[in-house]
Amino acid sequence: MPTIKEVARKAGVSIATVSYVINDIRKVSAETERRVRLAAKELGYSPNRLARGLVARRSSFVGLVVPDIGNPFFPEITKSFQGEANLSAMEAIVMDTNYDRQRTRDLIERLVSLQVAGAAFLTSQVDAAVKEALAKRGIPAVYLDYGTPGPGISNIAVDYRQGMLEAVDHLAQLGHRRIALIGGPAHGAAAQKRKSAFLERAGEAGLEARAIDSDFSVQGGYFSCSKLLSSSKITAVIAANDLMAIGAMHCAFDRHVRVPDDLSVIGFDDITFAQFTQPALTTVAVPRAEIGKLAFQSLLSLMADPKAEGKTYPVGTNLVIRQTTAPPQ
Repeated sequence: MPTIKEVARKAGVSIATVSYVINDIRKVSAETERRVRLAAKELGYSPNRLARGLVARRSSFVGLVVPDIGNPFFPEITKSFQGEANLSAMEAIVMDTNYDRQRTRDLIERLVSLQVAGAAFLTSQVDAAVKEALAKRGIPAVYLDYGTPGPGISNIAVDYRQGMLEAVDHLAQLGHRRIALIGGPAHGAAAQKRKSAFLERAGEAGLEARAIDSDFSVQGGYFSCSKLLSSSKITAVIAANDLMAIGAMHCAFDRHVRVPDDLSVIGFDDITFAQFTQPALTTVAVPRAEIGKLAFQSLLSLMADPKAEGKTYPVGTNLVIRQTTAPPQ
């Protein structure tokens, strides 16, 4: 890659002058600026964004932390977040926690070393230590379903409760009386919100309900469904995400349990693959592109004034009925 020294030599100016032009930190004559930019273009010189940020005492990097980049729920969020960042001439650094709280804490030091201007944590593996570490360093942050807003802190609140209530109501209206939930990790705030809503509505509807915790993976859905089918006579199952719902459907297939004739299945998130399962998955849709856009826009507001009071940004959900639910036999 060409260096700033080569640009300076080609333009016939000093390295400092090239830096002034590229980083826009001191005015030079129009002719000098023209020569520098022409030389940079002809050489294909791309300035180091981090170096520019340090010179200008601000960074053009923002962090985006997700729990599992391999989960189809997150690529659309990531794409939307990166698109918004690019529109603001910023770069998003995406990091994966692998659902590990300690790894999430360790990422703070990496974000600090990269001089990020702000960070969005779209993961439930966030605790008070993470928030305190970022606040101490004056880094604005946006969280997903964690805590309340404050100076330099905003929160995106997905209405998991409403989505779960709609899912349980749908099964009750179809005539199901014995239902189960394959939930997320016991330590996950979002997962526990879905679980609480499930048990609440099932109790109100007078349904026999059972909930077990799992890990948001296809394998977790498969083995959890196997456990449920072996120990109870359920006629419907709701999974806390679509991957586990797909795993449950595979388990039913292996056991010669027909979906939806013998077992109705509902997922959560409405990932792209949900509409292409056989049969197509009934699921609670979560607007992922909207979450990505909100995460960056709310972070941008905080970066403009890090001491400003953050806000809560609500995100709604809705049940998408397809082919995996039907009245019990």
